[in-house]
Amino acid sequence: MSSLKVRLVGLLAGLSLAGPVVAQTAQTAQTEPTAIQLKQFTIRDREAGLEWLRCSVGQVWNGFTCIGNPRMLSLDEAMQAVVLANKELGGNWRLPSVDELKSLVCMDCEPPKIDRRLYPNTAAAPYWSATKNRWSVGRYWTVNFYTGYTFGRNAPNMARYVRLVKDLTPVRKVSPP
Repeated sequence: MSSLKVRLVGLLAGLSLAGPVVAQTAQTAQTEPTAIQLKQFTIRDREAGLEWLRCSVGQVWNGFTCIGNPRMLSLDEAMQAVVLANKELGGNWRLPSVDELKSLVCMDCEPPKIDRRLYPNTAAAPYWSATKNRWSVGRYWTVNFYTGYTFGRNAPNMARYVRLVKDLTPVRKVSPP
């Protein structure tokens, strides 16, 4: 099952039609990743109730880090990545809201302004959110991981990076009889 999930990110890498996905291997002298490490391609934020893909669309989680190059996509292409993620991974993957994406910003970090232990090899650049700018018709908000700031004048045809998120399934508590 984990190989299917790791493969998804590779499939998303080919979404932009920028060429085939090259077979990925660990780029360090580390041993082969364990099954648990391969399954750690997401980060669960239980407080926010969100589950994030660790890698940007276009990268592959190899059990240690995100390898490959993130893809810059138009908003339509980003929505195609969402459809593909839902097909391959199941669940309800989506583009994050601007507030959800801002929650990943680490202003004390050097660019990229994100915790690189949790989200390795994140591009220090703008990432799409699903939030429309209500003051600028037809524009969307992005979060720039170089500066840590938001920008709301992004036309849907502009190319930006993508990180997908989904809501965590609430854990049902069983009441004692």
